[in-house]
Amino acid sequence: MFVTSEINRVPRSEVPFGGLPGKGVWSSVQQLIPRDVLILRVSQARSRAVPTIVMLDLTATAATLEQFVGGNVVLRGAAVLSTQLAHEVERWTLDPVSEIRVGATEYEHGGEGKQLLTVTRFTTSAGRTFSVPYALATQPARGRRLWRAKAPRTPAAC
Repeated sequence: MFVTSEINRVPRSEVPFGGLPGKGVWSSVQQLIPRDVLILRVSQARSRAVPTIVMLDLTATAATLEQFVGGNVVLRGAAVLSTQLAHEVERWTLDPVSEIRVGATEYEHGGEGKQLLTVTRFTTSAGRTFSVPYALATQPARGRRLWRAKAPRTPAAC
């Protein structure tokens, strides 16, 4: 979980992407428990301004990513920083995300369970896929692609 101080709260008028109603943005945070953190590069749609970097708790905020579907704020990049089970910074891992799907459904426990869950599904550039469940679902769904990294350019043949 992240701890914030009112001293570090950024005024809403200075938040590039407008912030979320009822939520605040802080200029500094402290992580108390090792966990996975979602790092997003966001900017206003059709803006050429430098994107803003936002760090969010992965499991607590996966459900809120739907706000980026068709909104005025778009994702420009994503990665997962894992500090879980690692005490030294040298053991942290940073995995660039190649795709994010929101509103997809899966059965609990990798298909072995009976409950159908709504999830946000992440695929890293290394090909690892994992999901963060956030609600019960009534019918299967593929979900909507929120983010997909562009394919790397191949060098021109000489």
